[in-house]
Amino acid sequence: MKTNVLLITACATMMACSNNTNVPNRVELPGIVDNEAFAANVESISVMNLQMDDDWSISDCDDLKVSFTDNYIYLLDDPMNFRDPRLSLMCFDRATGEKLSVRNIKGRGPGELDNITSMFCLGDTLYIYDSGNRVLSYDNDCKFLGIKHQFEVSGLRPKLIGLNSGNYAMLWLVSQPSDTKHIALILTDRNFDTISTHFVTPDPNFYLYAAEAEPYYINDDTIRFIFPNDNHLYSLCGDKEQCIELGYQNPMTPEIAMQTMNDEKRYEYNNYSGGLSESGRFIFLKFGSGFGSGYYVSMFDKHTYKAVSILMEEKVEEKQTADLVNSIVLQSYVAVTDGIFIYTFCQNSVMAAILEGHDNLLDDRLKKTQAEYRAYLERNAEYIKGLEPEERDAATVLLKIKLKD
Repeated sequence: MKTNVLLITACATMMACSNNTNVPNRVELPGIVDNEAFAANVESISVMNLQMDDDWSISDCDDLKVSFTDNYIYLLDDPMNFRDPRLSLMCFDRATGEKLSVRNIKGRGPGELDNITSMFCLGDTLYIYDSGNRVLSYDNDCKFLGIKHQFEVSGLRPKLIGLNSGNYAMLWLVSQPSDTKHIALILTDRNFDTISTHFVTPDPNFYLYAAEAEPYYINDDTIRFIFPNDNHLYSLCGDKEQCIELGYQNPMTPEIAMQTMNDEKRYEYNNYSGGLSESGRFIFLKFGSGFGSGYYVSMFDKHTYKAVSILMEEKVEEKQTADLVNSIVLQSYVAVTDGIFIYTFCQNSVMAAILEGHDNLLDDRLKKTQAEYRAYLERNAEYIKGLEPEERDAATVLLKIKLKD
């Protein structure tokens, strides 16, 4: 097993996961409203032309999970409600968007579960890691293939991801010589035997509470993740570890988070809010701006470490093309990334208001997005006619966003 590295204390000595050998230990994320600069780095926004039906059209974006293979798109609609009888697993043809199969997998029978913590694909097989610490596998017919693995540890729901190599990475418990349990990023082989351990947390209690942060697999040899309230971006690039502090004013820290349980008090602090992903040369994330004033979506260049930020709440009196591009990005829920595209969900009402209400402001990027969006609506026109207005507005659109290289 490789040498464990403590969080934070080793940040300044970590190596870069890029061609830049001078890696800073802090990246400034200023709260600057710079719509033009942000939008200029968005290369394209594409609409995935998936076939609508009762399972797909009216899903809540926050409850949808997505995973891809070369041939298929898997969606899982988890209502996040223990009393809801549905947990819909769907498979689409990636080239045509045609729905191939759907199955309700909620229950206690073979291949059924109550809720999930993560899902990923290796080859064309889908793997779901559930709250019972099982790894279950399914094919493109949503047929249950069997339990890949059953972890003995109970009471912990970390995230598990599969790597292209066939190995796995997970945030998991690791024993220290003092017999205390800490959270660490652990790489395992295909039999889930430990290969190496990285980023052992200094505080077992706080990080155990925060361990449901999901590692985001970016490319063949890079894993990135953020613990809520920690304000550091952790990257494992091959066998090189990198830790960068995300710098913004009045940050939430582990110490403050453990002491401040009042929600109103928490609004006084800035904090990572979700959507960690990567496209082209940029790392992309969303964080709270403090004092309950909204959110920033920020991205920073992996080579120069220069950040670009925009405030979520628009305060521009006259609409510009950049505002339309940013509005789609800001109001989308990030689902997954493959390092080339950022796959997001956006409500139909948001897309309609942006793309159909400002034709004179659409540049070539957005004209292409509009054409794809109209093709999506045309394909599903008969189904959409049967929806109530509120259902039509809430219908979910799957997007892929590409940032510039």
